[in-house]
Amino acid sequence: MKCTECGNVVPVKDFRYLYNARIDSSISIRQCTKCETWLAVDELNGVVTQAVGAGEAPWGKSAGIEGVAAA
Repeated sequence: MKCTECGNVVPVKDFRYLYNARIDSSISIRQCTKCETWLAVDELNGVVTQAVGAGEAPWGKSAGIEGVAAA
């Protein structure tokens, strides 16, 4: 797998696993061991989908109930 930020190419297992983004998705968050950038990784395809910055949610809404309750 290749880090989109620094170009580091190593097997996916060598990127530090942080957590699964959602239980119903193959997206996980891993950290590059070279530049330490947090990355959204599609675990099924073994590819980086994007770098993840503070407050970003590359996996979308978590519960799917946003906006259901009356204001």
